[in-house]
Amino acid sequence: MLARTALARLRARVPSVAARDAAHLSRQLRTTIARAGSTNNVAAFAHFQRIRGYATATKTTKKTTKATASTKKPATKKTAAKETATKKTATKKPVAKKAATPQKPAATKKRGPKKLSIMGRPRMDLTEREKEILEKRRLRTTEKKKKDEISELKAIALQEPKGKPSTAFQVLVTEIMQNEVTGSKLAGPEIRERFTRITKEASEKYKNLSPAETERLNRIANEAAEENRKALQKWIHSYTPLEIKKANNARRLLKDKIPGYNKAPIQDDRAVARPTSAFVRFYQDRINSGDYKNIAIAEAGKLAGQEWKALSASEKQKYQDAFESDRQRYAREYKNIYGEDAPFLSVKKPAKTTA
Repeated sequence: MLARTALARLRARVPSVAARDAAHLSRQLRTTIARAGSTNNVAAFAHFQRIRGYATATKTTKKTTKATASTKKPATKKTAAKETATKKTATKKPVAKKAATPQKPAATKKRGPKKLSIMGRPRMDLTEREKEILEKRRLRTTEKKKKDEISELKAIALQEPKGKPSTAFQVLVTEIMQNEVTGSKLAGPEIRERFTRITKEASEKYKNLSPAETERLNRIANEAAEENRKALQKWIHSYTPLEIKKANNARRLLKDKIPGYNKAPIQDDRAVARPTSAFVRFYQDRINSGDYKNIAIAEAGKLAGQEWKALSASEKQKYQDAFESDRQRYAREYKNIYGEDAPFLSVKKPAKTTA
């Protein structure tokens, strides 16, 4: 009876008993049967063994089920996660883009003075060697511009034709040189040395010339001078008056640019005479009067200046009128000869009007 009660209890507990409690139940059942001491309990024990086997099988099945469940759960979670992610992605609202703020126009920087550069780099980034090269290049450019300007001025200044010896001494030197140098080939230093020697020889010979020899040399020189004058006039008239005027201007500029340049202005008989100022006319009258005789030119000029300042306006007027008439003549001739308007000798500023 006791065994049955125990078995009934076990049956009720088996579905809820965990596999780890099977050994404990077995020991408990054995103890209960031993206490009862009944031989009829053998059948109950055998029945217990069957129940134990059932409990063990149930335990194993549960393990398998749990294992299967545990195996399948991650997949379910992943699937659920994917579905959740899909839903979130589907329900996620697109973020509205912020309207692009209009960019402010870049402030234009004022450019400073250009710096010398080489190969596209600013001057401050150059090495000392590169700076030296750049400075040499700048100097070469400056020198080249200067040379080009001088060459252009020389071309404008023109070159007169070389004339024949026009003095008795020059004729004598030429004759001695022709007698010595004919048929000989000399280098530069030798030619200069020979020319110096011939010049000394001609100087000694010229001092001891006879009157007949002197007359001969003078005649040759005079004839050469006349030929030179005619040749020069022909050469001058081969250019326009304006070209000769520009040539004289170029010669004046070359005197300032080339040390030792001493070409005289070309004397063109077609050139327009400049007007004579009022004071110069007064000074010429004073010189012609003879009052400044035996007085140095500088002192005579000072006296004329003092006298001019002392003149009244009416006394100066005749000189002013003569200058104005001469000025108009100059303007007319300048236009006719050079083909362009004459530059004003002086520009009078308009008188200021008071309000």
